Amino acid sequence: MPQEGSRAVVCGVRVWTAIGVGVVLVALVYVASQVSLVLTPVVLALFPAALLDPLAGRLRRTRVPNAVVALLILLLLLAGAAGAAAFITLALVAQLPAIVDSVVEGVDQLERDVDWAALPGDVDSVADLVARAGTALASGEALTTGLGAAEAVGGFATGLVLMLVVLFFFFKDGRGLWAAVLDLVPQRHQARVDGMAAESFWTIGAFFRAQLLVALVDAVFIGLGLWALGVPLVLPLSVLVFVGGLVPIVGGVVSGSVAVVVALADRGPLVALLVLGVVLLVQQLEGNVLEPFIQGQIISLHPLVIILAVAAGTILMGILGAFLAVPVVAVLARLLDNLRGRPPAAGPRSTRRLDGRRRRRAARTARTAQAARTARAAQAPAGAGRLSQDLDHPPAADGSREELAP
Repeated sequence: MPQEGSRAVVCGVRVWTAIGVGVVLVALVYVASQVSLVLTPVVLALFPAALLDPLAGRLRRTRVPNAVVALLILLLLLAGAAGAAAFITLALVAQLPAIVDSVVEGVDQLERDVDWAALPGDVDSVADLVARAGTALASGEALTTGLGAAEAVGGFATGLVLMLVVLFFFFKDGRGLWAAVLDLVPQRHQARVDGMAAESFWTIGAFFRAQLLVALVDAVFIGLGLWALGVPLVLPLSVLVFVGGLVPIVGGVVSGSVAVVVALADRGPLVALLVLGVVLLVQQLEGNVLEPFIQGQIISLHPLVIILAVAAGTILMGILGAFLAVPVVAVLARLLDNLRGRPPAAGPRSTRRLDGRRRRRAARTARTAQAARTARAAQAPAGAGRLSQDLDHPPAADGSREELAP
């Protein structure tokens, strides 16, 4: 009876602990939803911070002040974004006259080839269609939609500025901020919590590196397809595809749509359909094959887990959820590794990396020993070689000596 009572107490404690953890998680989700305008830039700033932390560490080792390091990295990021935007814009502007001429020619051909009388809606021509679209845009519903879009753009700009500010302080005072948070943890648990945080931070950076690699592969293959189909602006469109690959769902749709529109304006509807097929094929391969495989190799998650995580994140939080789903699952996997007392499956302290370090260390030791033996042999006197062989191969019990290879 006492054992049964103690088991009941233990089960009751576990049940109430699980209920308490669930309540805390629900409360955290609710609070996060209320302050999403502030919390989202903070979370997103972790990704470039984790990606560029090795560079910041190298700069700090040169005794450059932290504020200067943070400012240099921030300027580097802004210069890269501005350079990509300027490159795409200038290329589009340079090709704009030719594209406009192609559009005008295409519209004229459309006017000649389409039987407007057979279409529903009493549309007489392209000009009539444009006039009706202008009337729709001038309506109150369109104005409401425009105000909503302006509000969304304003919120995006505010979040972007806040993210840059947070990123600056991550690089400048990140270690101090984390030390202040770590002081809130009981001292006996600080080392373990610090190790778990380091593994999680590495996982975030590894995910972002994998995302950059996936976006690069997208840009290369779509660019090759555009080049093979003779579409102009191949390089700017490839850069746009690369940038769009960093934004789940929307980035690929926008960059692919621009490529299709350029193909339609310059090469006609048939080539535009072929471009659309190339874009859809590459994006499907990227989302269902390439991205799960690359990210799975880097952050050690099964491709099926990645696919399901992205799907669940998209359903729960839309675009932001699709972006955050994989790193969240990967961080949870590393935390579970730590709680279960085993080395993480990925990261600087993973079993795979530790084995690689041991092999490299053993190889260096063997090379050093071999070099030392070679140096001693080269510096030995003339008769020392035979003496060394005598010492290494003493006479047998019958007085004979084993013959040595020359």
